Amino acid sequence: MYASLGNPHEYLIHDVRFHRTIARAAGNPILAALMETITANLYDNRRLTVENSQDLKQSAELHREIYRAIRSHNPPQAKLSMEQHLNLARMAQAAEANTPQTATHTPADPAANARSIG
Repeated sequence: MYASLGNPHEYLIHDVRFHRTIARAAGNPILAALMETITANLYDNRRLTVENSQDLKQSAELHREIYRAIRSHNPPQAKLSMEQHLNLARMAQAAEANTPQTATHTPADPAANARSIG
C-alpha cells in the first residue's frame, strides 16, 4: 500500500482489496458479499476523484493500525482504528468531490481495473 502512495489510482485498488480481505477474514459470508457490493460502488465513484486525494499516507497508517489490532486480537483497538479510518475517509471523499480536478488522468479501461481488484 505504501509503495503506491504516489499513484492514487493504484492506491485505490489496494484500498479496496484491504477492505474486502478484512470482510472475508471475518468469516461472515453476508458481510463479505455486502463488502463486495460496497467496494465495487466505492471504486466506481472514487476513481473519478482519487487524483484529488491528499490523505493517502494517513489512510495507509490507519490501515496499518487496523491490521495490527486485528493481528494482535484486539477488537476494541480494531474498532477504534476502523472508526477513525471511516471518519477520515468520509471527510476525504467530501474534499475530493469539492476539489477541481488537478489531472485529467483516468484509467484506460476502468472496467478492467475494477475486475483486477478482486
